[in-house]
Order: sequence, then C-alpha cells, then structure tokens
Amino acid sequence: MQDFETMYNRYSKMVYTAAYQYLMNTAAAEDITQDVFVKLLTRRIAFNDEAHERAWLLRVTINLCKNYKKAKANNNIVFDETYSASSSESVDERLDIEREMLKLTPSQRCAVYLYYFEGYSVKETARIMGLPDGTVKSHLSRARKTIRINLGEE
Repeated sequence: MQDFETMYNRYSKMVYTAAYQYLMNTAAAEDITQDVFVKLLTRRIAFNDEAHERAWLLRVTINLCKNYKKAKANNNIVFDETYSASSSESVDERLDIEREMLKLTPSQRCAVYLYYFEGYSVKETARIMGLPDGTVKSHLSRARKTIRINLGEE
C-alpha cells in the first residue's frame, strides 16, 4: 500500500466531494471523509491499481453516506455555498448548478457526480453505488431532465 499521506493527499478532495454531493452538508462530508480514511488506515487493503483504490474509496464513502442518512432522524438538506465547482465556470453558473443539484435525490446527485465529475462509466458507477446499470441510467436520465426543466431548456 502506498504511503497513507500520499493517498490522503491524492484522494481526500474526491472523497469529500462525493460525500458532499450525497449529503449536501459540509460538516457531515468532512466527518465521512475522515471516517473513510480511518477505514483505509486500519484495514490495510492491498489494491491492484489506482482504479481499484479510487473505486474502493468511493464505495466506502457512499456506504458511509447511506448509513449517515439512515441514522439521521431529520433529513433536511441545507444549501452550502462553500462547495466550489470547476474554476472555468462563472460564479453564477456554479450557483445555478448547485441549486439544481439540490433538487435531485441523493442517489441522482451521487450518480451525476461519479459519472460526470469523476468520469466513471455507467457500469462502474453502478458497481460503486451497488445498483443495477439500468437504475444508474434512470438516475442520470431523470437528473438531466430535472435540470433541463428547471433551467428552462425544455
């Protein structure tokens, strides 16, 4: 296994972003990120390659987010302006995207994040989320439709 600090530096932002997209809560995403890396440190997993590392970290992240949502009695989502998207987007475009992402279900947000921002295929996204391929395709389709409708593009 690579040096823990190297792995943390390489993947912590990805893990945080995935947790944030699922939970839309900065503090919870930070806690989940910490928990993911504690699991990594204590389990001493031997990874085949970098893709295996990323997939394992994202799978653990999603599982911890699901557990968090189940345990939390009040599932209110709060808009958090500290999240930042790509620097090539204008502030207004980022805010529009963030507002539209808030309107998606956690599963839709997670699928969109993994597919569009992390570059995973539908099949890989399905494996990471523990869902059938068709369900991920439905999440992506519904998410695109919701965003298009809300932005007045349809």
